[in-house]
Amino acid sequence: MRSDKILATKLRKDGQSYNQISKSLNIPKSTLSVWLKDLKISDQAKQKIESRVNATSIAKLIARNKKQTIIAENNHQQIRQLAKKEAQKLLTNPLFLSGVSLYWAEGYKQGASGSKWKSIDFANSDPQMIKLMVLFFTKFFKIDKDKIKIQIMLHDKKDTEKAINFWHNITGIPKENFIKTCHSLSRASLQKVKNKLLYGTIHLRINDVVRFFRLIGWIDGLKVKFKI
Repeated sequence: MRSDKILATKLRKDGQSYNQISKSLNIPKSTLSVWLKDLKISDQAKQKIESRVNATSIAKLIARNKKQTIIAENNHQQIRQLAKKEAQKLLTNPLFLSGVSLYWAEGYKQGASGSKWKSIDFANSDPQMIKLMVLFFTKFFKIDKDKIKIQIMLHDKKDTEKAINFWHNITGIPKENFIKTCHSLSRASLQKVKNKLLYGTIHLRINDVVRFFRLIGWIDGLKVKFKI
């Protein structure tokens, strides 16, 4: 038997992978697979090889995810910068100015500052304000109402159907787009709001990363416009 084959066999029995043996002996992996395909190795050696393979796979996965994250972050920043410039032309429109300003005040923005969740979420209990924001989203994002989701935050379960009907009539958003109603207010809060928030507070949600960063860019443009 060739000396290099004998050494390759020994290394394999010691729990080394084909990659390791190939690098050590300068032998192609295709040759090693022919030489060692019928070689019986101990369970300990198998575990050693599998552990190393798993560790390598995990390391590659982490590296790939980091690379994809960097690429995604760069794309998000490009979208944001383009939207910042775009806003300068649109801020003369009263609806655009109102919608961006209201979202800046009442909308979810943490996704632009490191939070993993990157989705548009506007919360309020004022029917006219909600109506305006639906109009803003559909006009400037050019999306249909069936792309918008609603979640109601309600103090009393017995009023759920009434609240769904109310907000459906206000927004025109299909009832099938209403996700599970949240009944989360404490009893103390209940006493304070039961007469004021009969139909609860709602969240208007658009699960779209590109549109989220576009909206953040519009807010950036608003800040530039007024030198804030």
